[in-house]
Amino acid sequence: MPTLLLVDGSSYLYRAFHAMPDLRNKAGEPTGAVYGVINMLRRLAADYKAGSSASTP
Repeated sequence: MPTLLLVDGSSYLYRAFHAMPDLRNKAGEPTGAVYGVINMLRRLAADYKAGSSASTP
């Protein structure tokens, strides 16, 4: 049976927002939280090799 990962997106975003440094793009927009969430999701997918994933808002 394939593995399904369910992720609480709000908690990942909160965690990334407060854990990442103040990263910004060339336009000065904050990007640290997005970068952090993407890295956490990539790590989760690599660790569990899930067939599918879903996130809550």
